[in-house]
Amino acid sequence: MTINLFYIILIIITCIAVPIYAQSEKPVNSCLACHAELDDALGKPAKLIKDDVHQEMGVSCANCHGGDPASDDPEIAMSPQNGFLGAPDPLKIPQFCGRCHNDPSYMRNYNPALPTDQLDKYWTSHHGQLNKKGDIKAAECVSCHSVHDIKRANDPRSTVYFANVPATCSHCHADSAYMAGYHIPINQHTEFAESVHGIAVLQKKDSGAPACNDCHGNHAAMPPGVASIGRVCFQCHPAEAELFLASVHKDAYENLGVAECVFCHNNHKILPPQDEWFDIKNAGAICLKCHSEGDGGYNGALAMHNAVDSLQRKYDEAHSFLQTAEERGVEVSEEEFQLIEVRNSLVNIRKLLHSFNPDTVKTVSAAAFAQADSVHKAGIAALDEVKNRRTGLFIFTIITIIAVTALVLKIRAKEETSNK
Repeated sequence: MTINLFYIILIIITCIAVPIYAQSEKPVNSCLACHAELDDALGKPAKLIKDDVHQEMGVSCANCHGGDPASDDPEIAMSPQNGFLGAPDPLKIPQFCGRCHNDPSYMRNYNPALPTDQLDKYWTSHHGQLNKKGDIKAAECVSCHSVHDIKRANDPRSTVYFANVPATCSHCHADSAYMAGYHIPINQHTEFAESVHGIAVLQKKDSGAPACNDCHGNHAAMPPGVASIGRVCFQCHPAEAELFLASVHKDAYENLGVAECVFCHNNHKILPPQDEWFDIKNAGAICLKCHSEGDGGYNGALAMHNAVDSLQRKYDEAHSFLQTAEERGVEVSEEEFQLIEVRNSLVNIRKLLHSFNPDTVKTVSAAAFAQADSVHKAGIAALDEVKNRRTGLFIFTIITIIAVTALVLKIRAKEETSNK
């Protein structure tokens, strides 16, 4: 009975263990096993692939390179008869990756949300066009995404993570030797890093701010043409777009063949706007690129700058008064709220400059100026109140001291009289 029980238990354990062992046993991959033992460049892929998104999704070496990973015989494993491809021709890498990434039915098994038109877009890009001409230096898939250690785009370690895109692009575009012969600047990354966009992306890690691919495209990357630059900027700046498109400058820029936003704001080195840019009396004013003293544009710029400058000065003055009043204990919360509205008006008026309409700017500025002036007067009244309080307190203190002194003297006089 005891022996039968022992065999029954042994059979049960065997039945449980065998399926578990079968499930845990992974398919043989001679590619990794062999390359992991190599120390030169041939061993690098085996080390990198451990953290690759394809490996994570179950895509093996053979899925890309073909061959027979089940065989430990190199001649069989890397036999052309078994479909072995090896390292692809650099000019053929787009087609190499596109075998899967351009196949919707195949990609649906891994990531249905991933677009499958990257290859088609690539051929429309400047990089793709150079590739078709046989330019081996033109960027292709692995130039941007890396190879064997490809990460998801939302992984901060990825070469195409939003904050890493500028460095990825500059790997080629900031290399003077590599870019020799293309006749394009190599200072884009330096200028971008100093711009409002670059500071937001590189320093503040703001994913909403534009990097290279937001303006130029990614797989369909092309330098924006003069006619399309405005459309690129308008994606994020619709209010300015509406004003500019209705302005006199729209037709003027088209007639002159001038790039819209870039003409005033630059392209890669976009700096925070300054009122001095349209201070026509300043030698560095942008308006002086086209306008000279006496013409309509000159006078319009002068009127708009004066309106904004006056409002800014009045705002600063009112803000200073309210701060002083608050520090001295006066209740000015209502006035501070009104001043916030003035500050918001200043922001909107600076946007309104894109209308290039002096009358509109002056009208809106005048209304905000009246509100700022009201707050300013309230600040003055608040400070006068503080002064009156202090004066009243001083007078009250003096009167109190005199009264107490008189009372003390009177009490002493009575005491002296009673003692006699």
